[in-house]
Amino acid sequence: MGKLRINIGLLAVSATLLTGCMGIETQVVDELQLATAAGFKHIKDDEIEATISFPVFLTDKTVKNATLTATDTLNKELRDRQNLKSEKPIVSGKLEVILFDRQLAERGFFDHLDSLMRDPSIGSKVFVVVLDDDPKDVLSKQYGNKDTGIYLSNIIQQNIETGLIPKTNLHLFTYNYYAEGKDPAIPIMAQSRDGVGIRALGLFKHDKLVHQIEKDELFFYKVLFDSNSSGETMAIKFNEDKKASIINVESTRKYEVLQPMSNAEIKIKVKAKMMIREYNNGLLNKDKMKEMENFIKKRFEEKSAELIQQFQQKGTDPLGIGEQVRTRTRNWDKKKWDELYPNIPITVQAEIEMIESGLIN
Repeated sequence: MGKLRINIGLLAVSATLLTGCMGIETQVVDELQLATAAGFKHIKDDEIEATISFPVFLTDKTVKNATLTATDTLNKELRDRQNLKSEKPIVSGKLEVILFDRQLAERGFFDHLDSLMRDPSIGSKVFVVVLDDDPKDVLSKQYGNKDTGIYLSNIIQQNIETGLIPKTNLHLFTYNYYAEGKDPAIPIMAQSRDGVGIRALGLFKHDKLVHQIEKDELFFYKVLFDSNSSGETMAIKFNEDKKASIINVESTRKYEVLQPMSNAEIKIKVKAKMMIREYNNGLLNKDKMKEMENFIKKRFEEKSAELIQQFQQKGTDPLGIGEQVRTRTRNWDKKKWDELYPNIPITVQAEIEMIESGLIN
């Protein structure tokens, strides 16, 4: 079955809404429905359910969220169906986040994103997310006195700023999709009792969701992903009685690729300074700190190797190892690299230094 084709233009009325040097008519904001979130759900075959969320500002200064939903297979029909239900023209210039349900993500959705990039009213910093729930259900709920699109966007943004997930947006997804030696990765969100949160990082092969990194694995991935990194946190369980919480104060990551475009080993070298934020097993002395360094080094190398093996088995390269090879050879061959990647030995060498400690219980 071919890729589904739905132009995200269903959120916009037409290019006549744009303003600027093209001499296009300007419309008053109060006369428009400013969509801030959009969700897409696969129904059957090529049929898609599209839902948009937009804020309604009440006279008492509170915000009520409203939604419009349409189901069809054709872009024009979807757009027309939603506008037929709206008292104002729908525009997408304030879009904050795009949600795709898991089934649609597993089928592939790049055609939707390609349409997004072609819509001049939509910014490249819009967040793209896989949702483990029904987008219509999530967008129909009220999350305090806040616009739904901004609420979801804030969750993603603060997790990026605190170092829990890598930077992500529409532009980066598209860039990594077209890159010959790297694949996209975006957040997977889900509902909980308290609202909506990030539950994993979704990994793609081309535009299809093929794997995910769970929350307790994000620390290792993030340190491997960034050439320079800080702020990531992790809970360490040494045994049933001894536990600690650590933070990555500063880390660097370098690649050693001695024989590009071959089956030769690739080494990823990580050097990190980490701090113990909390420890529950008495006072820390020099011997205990050294013991922790060795434990964390071993744990980091083993878990990192495990993650990379999973990536190779799924045929996805979210770390951009292929890009590291491509920049080191004049004989880059995308097809050959795709054949080599699953079986190349890739090892991680970590040098860990514990620099100080925080709260001791």
